[in-house]
Amino acid sequence: MERLKRYVAENKAFVVVLLGAFIVRATWLLIAQPTPVSDWHAYRQLAADLIDHRQFGYPERTSFYLPAHPFHLALWTLFSRSALWLGFSSVVLSTVSVALIHAIGIRIYASRRTAVIAAALFAFLPLFVLFSPVLATEHLFIVFMLSAMLGLVHLDVGRGVIATLVGVFAGLAILTRGEAVFYVPALVLFVWLGSGIQGARKRLRMTLLIGLGIVIITGPWYVRNSFLASPDTGLSAGAGINFYFAHNDSGLYGWYPEGSPLDGHNTEEANRLGWELGFDYLREDPAHLLRDVGYGTVELLKMPEYALLWSTRGLESGGDALDPGSFTEKDVPFGRLLEAALAVPFLLVLASAALLAYRTWSHQTVWLFLPLIASTWILRTVIYWAKPRYGYFLSVMLVFIAAIAVAAIVETNRRAVVSESV
Repeated sequence: MERLKRYVAENKAFVVVLLGAFIVRATWLLIAQPTPVSDWHAYRQLAADLIDHRQFGYPERTSFYLPAHPFHLALWTLFSRSALWLGFSSVVLSTVSVALIHAIGIRIYASRRTAVIAAALFAFLPLFVLFSPVLATEHLFIVFMLSAMLGLVHLDVGRGVIATLVGVFAGLAILTRGEAVFYVPALVLFVWLGSGIQGARKRLRMTLLIGLGIVIITGPWYVRNSFLASPDTGLSAGAGINFYFAHNDSGLYGWYPEGSPLDGHNTEEANRLGWELGFDYLREDPAHLLRDVGYGTVELLKMPEYALLWSTRGLESGGDALDPGSFTEKDVPFGRLLEAALAVPFLLVLASAALLAYRTWSHQTVWLFLPLIASTWILRTVIYWAKPRYGYFLSVMLVFIAAIAVAAIVETNRRAVVSESV
């Protein structure tokens, strides 16, 4: 208890931010009371299947969805299946992310104030608050990715167990959202160029231990899918379908119309066909990639209206939770104002302004966040398809950059006040 009191006394600003983050998220949960529809309903159903039928997917096992998020929801489902309770689980995860952002900031910034600012940006920006009660995979994914990053910035102590834990958390992130596969090279790059580990042999050892951690977590799921479907299914049978969403000759982006070549195939067959047709389309004319990348970049950076949209969905009485035609919109206080707040590209502006303070960037900041930001763009615009929600991880990374700009503004104002008082 004494240690807790001492910690609170020494970190009052952060404790206020953390409590504030939880309060605003819990308040929004009670106001919006989002209904799990679309994918959120599917995850909730998978969690219920795990409890009721002891298998992942019912009546048929599925290789399309990744397991970490449904397993997380299953743990909460043991206590209650209400949408409000499960939404609270997302609120808890989002609040934990605030603490992890602060912990990473303590290691990478020259000032503790900047770490508190980064935590505060994630705690109170409308995007993160409004999306927090939705049963989205992003919340668990961010916790796992930030945990892996926190381990990375502590690797300079040279402990192999930390490197293995980095791999374990990266593996859990992969089993939450498959995009994490594309962030592993950025994590490894940090080991070699940003971690401060001395000697190529030590860096290689840490890299191999990270890889071991990833294999330990993801290997069993790969084997399971190989037996359930086929070895080329990989971790999810949705990868090829998503590739086809971005690269196809239908003129559509992000989905395929009725009558497309993927119609009538089961998930595993559609996955294989999606890869084949997508590559055929790009080989036919490589310039197609430039068009797709341009469109994807615009989509990735659009207004994140999904945060308000998904947290205010309802469902018609007797409606199908997977049918968009059955979704309704709930009236919430200050809905128009919240929508307007989302339209302001606050993070992009601040992150851009932080470039002016590049001299204050630590070595770790450069080699941790910039490769992850680049990886997000490459994944969501070059390889797969993009929409605003797929920029959520990018937004979290921009929080760390934007905090530098805010800290510089605060410091400039402080110096101005001191100069005037003198």
